[in-house]
Amino acid sequence: MKKSYLCAVALLSLVTVSCSDDDSGTGIVTVNPDPIEEIALNPDDVSGNIIINNGTIVAGDAPTPTGTLPFTMDQTTQSGFQKNGFDISFGAPTNYAGAYIQLQSSDGTMAAEYWNVTVPGRSNVINNNKRKGLFNKQLSKSNDQQVEIDVDFEDAVSPGTFCYLICIYDTEGNISQPVEVCVEVEAWAGNPNLVGTWNLTKEEITYEGETDTDIVGEETCESFAVNCNNDSSLFIEDAYCYTINLASVTFNADGTLSEIYKETSRDYDYSATIENCEAAYFETEEDNYSATGYWAYDEEESLLTLVIFNETDDGVVTNYENGDAYSVTLDEVTTSTLTLNDPGIEAIKSFFTKQ
Repeated sequence: MKKSYLCAVALLSLVTVSCSDDDSGTGIVTVNPDPIEEIALNPDDVSGNIIINNGTIVAGDAPTPTGTLPFTMDQTTQSGFQKNGFDISFGAPTNYAGAYIQLQSSDGTMAAEYWNVTVPGRSNVINNNKRKGLFNKQLSKSNDQQVEIDVDFEDAVSPGTFCYLICIYDTEGNISQPVEVCVEVEAWAGNPNLVGTWNLTKEEITYEGETDTDIVGEETCESFAVNCNNDSSLFIEDAYCYTINLASVTFNADGTLSEIYKETSRDYDYSATIENCEAAYFETEEDNYSATGYWAYDEEESLLTLVIFNETDDGVVTNYENGDAYSVTLDEVTTSTLTLNDPGIEAIKSFFTKQ
C-alpha cells in the first residue's frame, strides 16, 4: 500500500523561536498576539453569515433544556478561520437527533436567532478522504457516537472573537444543558519565522513501534508475500517502490501559501504475478501535485493551520469553496531548518530546510 503523503505536525514547546548554533547572532523572534483577533464580534452579524448543512435558522432563543440528557464538550475554546469556519465535534447518545446552537458576544449578549442542526450532520468517521500534498489529514478512528458539525463562514466574518451555546436533543425530546464554547477567528499569517520556502529533506514514519525513514531523492521500497494460483507462495522484495522527488511549501507574509509535491512510484501487478508466480510490474507512474491557499498561526495554542482553496493533481483541478483546513503544531524552526511532528496513527516527523 502506498504510504501517506507528508503530514506536518507536532507540539511546539516555545512560542519564541531560538536559532541553532550555526545561526547564532540572528537573535530570537517573539511571536506577539494580533490585536484584531481580540475584537468582540457582533453575534447577530456572525450568526447571519455562517453556513451549516442540515441547519435551519430560527428566530428567538433556543428551546429550554430539560436537563435530562448528559452532554459535555472536550474543548470550550477553539480557533476559527476566515471563510473556512470551524468544526464542532462531540460524542452523543445513540438516539441523538440534533443540536441547538446560539451565538453570543463575549459580554453575554445573545443573538436574536439560533440554529437547529438535525441528525444528518452525524459522521462515523471525521474525515474519510485524504487530500494529497505536504499537509494531510490522517484518518480518524471510527466511533459510532462521534458527531461533527461543519460550520463555514461567509466573506463578511472577519478576525475577532465570539462564543456560542450548544445543547443537544434526542429522539424522545430530551434537551441537554448548554455548553459555552468561545471561538477566536484567526487573522492570516502571524508567525514571521515561517515566512519563506521550505524544502523537505526527509521524514520518519513510526507505526506500531517500527520506524521507517524516507529521504527525498532516494527510492523507498516495500515487500509483500502473495499466494500464487498454483498453490505456491512468492515473496516480492521490491513489490512497491516510490521516490519523493520534491516536496516544498512556501509561506508568504500576507498569509498566502503554495505547496508542491512530486513523486514517482512503481507497483507490482497482482493478477499477473499470481498467475505466473513471478513478479510482474506496472509501468512507473509520476504524481505531480500543487496547491494554493492561506495559513494562520495561533500564538496562544502554538497551532499552524493551512487552508487549501485550490489544488491540481496531475492536471486535474479541484477548488474548495470554503477551504480544506488542517491544523499542525511545530517542533522547531530556526532561520534555516524546520522540524514538524504528527503524533497521529502514523507518527510522522518531517525535516525541512529553507530554500
